[in-house]
Amino acid sequence: MTTTNESLIQLLRESALFSAMEDIDLPVIAEVMVAVELPAGEVLFVADEERDGLFIVEAGKLIGREAQKGAELPYQRGDLIGLGSSAYPHTWQEDVQALSDSQLWFIPNEQLASLCDQSQPFQETLTVLASSQNLIRTIPKPWLEADEKVSLITRKHPVFLLFGAIPPIVVFLLILLGLYYLQAVYPIAALFGMLAAFFFCAIWLAWNVHNWSNDFYLITSKRMVWVEKVSGFYDSRQEAPLGTLISVGVHTTQPGAILGYSDVIVRTFIGDIRFERVAHAKTIGKLIESYWAKSKHIDLELDARAIRRALRQKFGKAPEEVSAKELEHEYGIENELPQQEMGFFQWLFSDFMKVRYEGAGVVTYRKHWLILVQKNLLPLLGLLLTAALMIAVVTRNITGIDYKMALTLGSFLLFVFAATMFYQYVDWRNDIFQLTPNQVIDLDRKPFGQESRRAAPLENILSIEYERRGIIPMLFNFGTVYITVGNSQLTFNDVWHPSDVQRDIFARMGTNIQDKEHRQTIQERERIAQWFKVFQEETQAGLLSQDITFPLNPPPA
Repeated sequence: MTTTNESLIQLLRESALFSAMEDIDLPVIAEVMVAVELPAGEVLFVADEERDGLFIVEAGKLIGREAQKGAELPYQRGDLIGLGSSAYPHTWQEDVQALSDSQLWFIPNEQLASLCDQSQPFQETLTVLASSQNLIRTIPKPWLEADEKVSLITRKHPVFLLFGAIPPIVVFLLILLGLYYLQAVYPIAALFGMLAAFFFCAIWLAWNVHNWSNDFYLITSKRMVWVEKVSGFYDSRQEAPLGTLISVGVHTTQPGAILGYSDVIVRTFIGDIRFERVAHAKTIGKLIESYWAKSKHIDLELDARAIRRALRQKFGKAPEEVSAKELEHEYGIENELPQQEMGFFQWLFSDFMKVRYEGAGVVTYRKHWLILVQKNLLPLLGLLLTAALMIAVVTRNITGIDYKMALTLGSFLLFVFAATMFYQYVDWRNDIFQLTPNQVIDLDRKPFGQESRRAAPLENILSIEYERRGIIPMLFNFGTVYITVGNSQLTFNDVWHPSDVQRDIFARMGTNIQDKEHRQTIQERERIAQWFKVFQEETQAGLLSQDITFPLNPPPA
């Protein structure tokens, strides 16, 4: 077997398209694939041209642009290019251009059709990936990070859409049957009843369809996500980083075996994320394992460039100027900005009624202002009633009570109610949740009282989930974010835009992990460069012969 074939077979192992294929079949597939070299800046194909196959990226970076939607999709090693919203679209769906010198492999349509005929698992994988492409392009996902790519989206089996459509249709037919006998006596009432039943059942049907379409599962380049929405009542997104995945399993019930759906159970360090009642569950399980393995892949080309730079600097090249920010990023230095002293009222109203604000690299969240309004509702009502009674006494609209006693009592009550509202505001203001560069903090300070502080490092977070439950939280867009850390759980209660809070935390987690890996990589490169420097110095000093050999794995320093 040639080196080219070996590298191609390894690429096929990494590709999601061939995740369900056996290793024994890969050499046969490799023989029918065609190598394509694409220089930087050159266009691979443009939208609406006739599609004649699929491309798999082996090396390099490419970008796909959709002319109609303006979306851009990055492509790198192992990615499929040209997979449309169906298994065999007739035309390309986007313009694809190489950002760097790229190497690709091409599979003609004839070979794809032949593989589908010969392998049922391959046909299912191609079908799942093709239908997923349509959902990727149509479902909005504003909470994704800029460099995050969606690999797979799936919904519950379509039979559950049918189950959701049956009740409103049956109820409408039953109402029509009852109105049929009513129209002989009250024809006008029967007509209005039929119209009311039609609108009610139509809204019910649309609500069920909307709920089915808003319940989906997806795998990105960084995480696994389960999005569940019940229109107007419930909104939840449960997710876990790919790095926390332990295993993938499939559970099938007797009805599921008959109707063709199963549960994909993704086990993580803390618990399970279930892709419930999905079609092609075994294929989806294989794809999840494939994307999990891909997330661990190291870009050797970029790593080699960094090692080369480290060696050049170690062997006497002029060192590059490094900014203070880069030093912080490289060595994990965290400099807290000095806190400026401020007066009482400046402190009290510097962030008046803000539910989210940033400063010195820290994002601070408060409970929704509606919670403050709810706590102050009774004191505000008492304040207004007391003020109205005092005005009535002063204007002599109320007589029969002692004037001075009424003013004294009213002034006291005004003070009590105002002090209560002020207390509730300070209590609401001091109940905060913070997201720093390396941890999450739940801080609760009672005015003139106790303080409770709970914190957890970002690197120890195992899963993040949020929910909005009830009509009021849905209308005003606030809810609770659950952060699982080991066997405990931090909760950010009643925060505004909980989906954005979840996204902020996940983004900080990703940055924290990248910083940690970056520092470890720099230390390893420095260690390798130091080995080569010592070897050169010893060789130049004549202490080592030129033909000396070293073990491949040197002992730790």
